[in-house]
Amino acid sequence: MNRFLLAVAAILATTGTIREANAQDQEFRHVIVTLTSGEKVDGYLKRGWHAESSVFKNPNYSFKITKTPEDKEVIKFTADSVISVDYTETTEVNPDGIRWESHDIASPGLTNRNRTFRRLVCVNKVGNNASVYWWKGWETKQIGKIQRRELVTYYGILFHNDPDSVVYPYMLVSTVMMDKQHPGLKEYCKNWFKGEEGKIRKKKYKDDETWILDMYDAYLTEKL
Repeated sequence: MNRFLLAVAAILATTGTIREANAQDQEFRHVIVTLTSGEKVDGYLKRGWHAESSVFKNPNYSFKITKTPEDKEVIKFTADSVISVDYTETTEVNPDGIRWESHDIASPGLTNRNRTFRRLVCVNKVGNNASVYWWKGWETKQIGKIQRRELVTYYGILFHNDPDSVVYPYMLVSTVMMDKQHPGLKEYCKNWFKGEEGKIRKKKYKDDETWILDMYDAYLTEKL
């Protein structure tokens, strides 16, 4: 084989390796989408739902995927049309992969205390009686005379015995919204970090956002 053919062969081999490497690099976008019908769709995220990239649209709501990393044809989904989105790539931190689920998030208003909106939220931890989720959103904060938009992380809890499967932001667990389905939980949550036991809990859960699961388990135990 002459030098020219050898050079061409080397280029083709290198190109093939680069393509293979690029395909592997795109695995961080590889997801399995479960639709409300139960059908599963395998694809690669083209445009995500995440708040960081949602400047002109509702965060955590709509997204697009393609069948392959290089595909130009996109398929659009919304939180209303899916049950979950599972990333196929696993890491040491997330050995089971990252899972986002579609749920109604409680957002009470002046005229409708039971108002909710459907969004994708990320599974943080699944407990025996409840699950914790997190998601990000934009908040407008007044700093002096200047208004600034900031990206904020929210945490919410879904009670496994809730027939409506509503995710409640933590701030709502200590409000009257709990009175009907969870009588006494409002006061129990307010007192969780009070007193001597509360001081111990503050140290224990200083960097653990899943503390609310233990609180809810303890509440249920005391109700027995």
